[in-house]
Amino acid sequence: MKNGVKSTPLLTLTHMDTGVKFYHLNDERAFFEWLTRIPCVQSCEGDGNRGLVVRLKRRPGNDDLRQFLALCRRYGVDMKQLAKFETTKNRVWFRDPQKPWYRAVFGERSARGS
Repeated sequence: MKNGVKSTPLLTLTHMDTGVKFYHLNDERAFFEWLTRIPCVQSCEGDGNRGLVVRLKRRPGNDDLRQFLALCRRYGVDMKQLAKFETTKNRVWFRDPQKPWYRAVFGERSARGS
């Protein structure tokens, strides 16, 4: 609990900076500008052992989720925690084993995803 507000794991992404290499200040600026412009993002800040923590104001919609997928892929951020945003509404496109992010998010093809 921070400032009286309970942070729900569903609405928090941690270690969003792990594996990211910035090759110029403008590259770093582009990363943070993109991240903070995703409509569901409330804030992002460094938080010790949890690295860069991104707090969301709501569950990501389809476009928000596609932006997270693209941002993470472009900057090499671990995508496994994005799996928690799977819903019955987005399952068809999000869990499609033919998509380039599938293995990074869900791991090997599972019976559920086949």
